[in-house]
Amino acid sequence: MNPIPYVDIHTHLFRPEKETITVQNIFPGEGFAAFSGRNFYSVGLHPWHIKTPEENNQLLVQVEEALEFDHVIFVGETGLDKRSETNFEEQKRVFEAQAFMAEEYQKPLIIHCVKAYNEVLEIHKKMEPGMTWIFHGYNGSVQMTQQLAKQNFLFSFGEILFLPGTKAIESFRILPLNKIFFETDEYDGEVEYMYKQGARLKKIPEEEITMAVWDNFNRIENKLMSRF
Repeated sequence: MNPIPYVDIHTHLFRPEKETITVQNIFPGEGFAAFSGRNFYSVGLHPWHIKTPEENNQLLVQVEEALEFDHVIFVGETGLDKRSETNFEEQKRVFEAQAFMAEEYQKPLIIHCVKAYNEVLEIHKKMEPGMTWIFHGYNGSVQMTQQLAKQNFLFSFGEILFLPGTKAIESFRILPLNKIFFETDEYDGEVEYMYKQGARLKKIPEEEITMAVWDNFNRIENKLMSRF
């Protein structure tokens, strides 16, 4: 048994793990299991699922209801996606509403972002949030990564680390260990593979990167240790 558990910061799949800590993404109104020790959740209205303002407001109420549970530890995934056919102005309104929820409930924000990093950064500067904002499935340029890192964003990486020549790999290499997480997202495999690839790209022992991610998780989820 690995003395330091792996953390899968974002997955859409139910994973009855005994050792890995998972944060499973659920959508508004979906059910989720009682807390068993390492099964955490995030809940949010995804930009792909934006509907009318009235329907979105009802879904946001369901997001807030789920946030009342202690093991729903993140808000999201929410965010902005310029490739989505949903209304971009409504995306922004819904995103900001969930960012405010993250502040109210003192839970970090998981962000889906496609071609809208500047807009997310603008909202972040306007809100000056106290809670951590995390880009999941990150694939931004080195220049954008440096800009975002200065504003205290964190970054989660998944399967893209196995695709040569991607922006994500170069950004991953320049980020300090205290800025990164790993995820499986919709990948039907173990997050351990992301850790091993991350260690290869950083040219450091896997144990070092595992400890760093564990420390990052504890830093942003400060109630965790009382749950063990």
